[in-house]
Amino acid sequence: MSANNLPTNLASVEKILQRLAAAERGQQKEIRITIQEARDLAIELALLTSKMSQTINEVHQALTKIRESSTEFSVQVDGGGFGQR
Repeated sequence: MSANNLPTNLASVEKILQRLAAAERGQQKEIRITIQEARDLAIELALLTSKMSQTINEVHQALTKIRESSTEFSVQVDGGGFGQR
């Protein structure tokens, strides 16, 4: 799966957040996850980070184009009639 095909929900992240909420409600001091859960979480977070980076780059490029187009202007000098009597 590539960052372009990021799923609409991140199941591993959601699962960890639910477990965290349950642990907080139960006033637990820790939660444990399996190695597989950690791998799945790491993959989803890497994909999310990659997609965010890609989006930030796209926004930066768009802003650069906007700045360039808004600062471009042309000046024409025709003398304004000086020297004509």
